[in-house]
Parts: sequence; structure tokens; C-alpha cells
Amino acid sequence: MQRMDLTFQHDRTLNNQGVAVNDVNVQVRVKSPPSEIWKIWSNFSEAPLWDTDVSRCELNGPFQAGTRGQCILKNGLTMPLKLEAVKMHESYRNTARLLWIDLEFDHRMHRLSPDETQVVHSAKISGRLSFLYRGLLRKLLTAAMTSALDNLCALAEQRAKATSPPGLERPGTHLHPV
Repeated sequence: MQRMDLTFQHDRTLNNQGVAVNDVNVQVRVKSPPSEIWKIWSNFSEAPLWDTDVSRCELNGPFQAGTRGQCILKNGLTMPLKLEAVKMHESYRNTARLLWIDLEFDHRMHRLSPDETQVVHSAKISGRLSFLYRGLLRKLLTAAMTSALDNLCALAEQRAKATSPPGLERPGTHLHPV
């Protein structure tokens, strides 16, 4: 099992360029090429395989910027979403609205070697009433995103192992604090 690093930052904290930073940031190293992770990310209907907080996800079109869809959460809530940006085989960003809170999820990956990829999922919380729920949402999102990324890692490694030639499997690597 891969160990994940979590970074919690207040939304009013600014980076050195003056831009607001993410509320939740989770990352992991995956013993898989980026192509395997991309296949998992871009197949939205399979999201419940790795994001266990959702029971169903669907897009109303292709996996590209501007496409809308929704995820039905296990608790029964429907979360409308929109793909805001898609960089093929690198990243995607989607926005969602849950109750009165606006969420922005960023999914990025960086190839570390031919068979190892760093995957980063982050979330920003905003909206007029978000200050009321920010602390609780950070906790909930951190737990959900940690679990989802852990599952994504396991799924990508399983699929990569199934497609790699025998004898090339390598043991998992733990992340070090950033």
C-alpha cells in the first residue's frame, strides 16, 4: 500500500505569486505508467471502482473541457460537475457544486520514470457560505480523497502489472514529505 502525503492549507494563504492555494492536497507515487492512470481517470463510469464515496458517475459527452455530468454520492446526494480543463495524459480539472458549496478538483500526474508516476489530487472550497463548513469539508474531503487516491493507486498498479511482461514487477515505494 502506498503512503500518501497530505497538505492542509487555508484558502487565504497565498503562494509566493499571490495566488490562493488549495484547501486539500493529496499525493502518491504509483508504480504505473501515466497512460494507465489516464485510462482510469478518463473512464468516468468506472469512478466508483476507485472513488468509493460515489455510487455512480457519468459524463454527458466526451472527456474534454466543457463537458458536464454528475456523480451520485453514496449518501444519496447528486453532485453536478463540469470538466473545466483537460490536458491529455497530464491533468484534468473539474468543478462541482454540493449543496451551497462550490468545489474545484484538480487531478495531475507527473512521470517520474517509465513505470512510476506521481499523482496529485487537490481541492479548493469556495462559495458564499463555504466559511461555515470549511473545517468540516476539509476533514471529509481529506478522508475521501486519501481513500480515492489509495484505491486509484492499487487499481493502476494492478492493471499495469497485468499488462507488463513477467519479471518486471517492482515493489511499491513510499512517498517522503514534501
